[in-house]
Amino acid sequence: MTRATRYVLAIAIAVALPAVLRAQAVAPLTPPTTPWTGSRTPDGQPDVAGSYAKDWIGARGPNFDLEDGQDPEEMRATGRSRENFPKPQIVRTPDGRIPYQPWARELRTANRKNFFNATELWHLDSNARCLPMGFPRESLDQGPEIIQTPGFLFFQYPYNSVVRTIYLDGRAPLNDRVKLWYGDSHGRWDGNTLIVEGRNLNEHGWYDTYGNFHSPDLRIEERFTFVGNKMYYDVTSHDPRVFTQPWTAHVEFAKRTGQVGGPWETACFEGGRSVPNMVPPKAQA
Repeated sequence: MTRATRYVLAIAIAVALPAVLRAQAVAPLTPPTTPWTGSRTPDGQPDVAGSYAKDWIGARGPNFDLEDGQDPEEMRATGRSRENFPKPQIVRTPDGRIPYQPWARELRTANRKNFFNATELWHLDSNARCLPMGFPRESLDQGPEIIQTPGFLFFQYPYNSVVRTIYLDGRAPLNDRVKLWYGDSHGRWDGNTLIVEGRNLNEHGWYDTYGNFHSPDLRIEERFTFVGNKMYYDVTSHDPRVFTQPWTAHVEFAKRTGQVGGPWETACFEGGRSVPNMVPPKAQA
């Protein structure tokens, strides 16, 4: 091999390697969809009812920040260790960052700063104020209890006893002017994968505590893939007002086996006594 050939080859590798690494960074973690071979409900749905819990080290700490996890100062204050709460791997983009438009990235940075130095109620995320988490945050943060009835599938979450309804009966969607914490969700089955489209979401529910956000134009595409006792969850966010392109988040859950108790209720009510400890009196008025 001549020196010129080696030089050309080195340049080709240097050009190709970043693309290869990017491809590896966003390689899908969910197995491909396959035909459902398990039992079915009376109306023909794959029978996936049961209680599910997070089962993936890459999903620890995203309730704080999908991109970076829990802030080091807060981690020290709560006695947690970085080993048990490594940087999340939920955001499946080449650099692990949410593709914000420049103005939106600036607002997201301000949200995080304001959360740690709150002077107004809106500086706190909805969860801190005992308001609903909204979606897709609820799905990324908690394992659900899945309940199935003819034409419907329900996700019950323990925090504030939230129940999300997935319509499988082909009904018409809500008018776009209607905006809700949990939106309007319509689904269908493709083999072992439940595919859901969510719309009509309001802008008050962030993705996490530190201020990753979306606008009321958000539309989400969700895929719940069931393999054995595992549930793989992928949600793609479409919001051209805020993001430069759609992006996907990923979490994995395992079905609880053996004797499983009912959902553990964690009731929280707006106006709780913790709010005065978060913001000065002026902001509480």
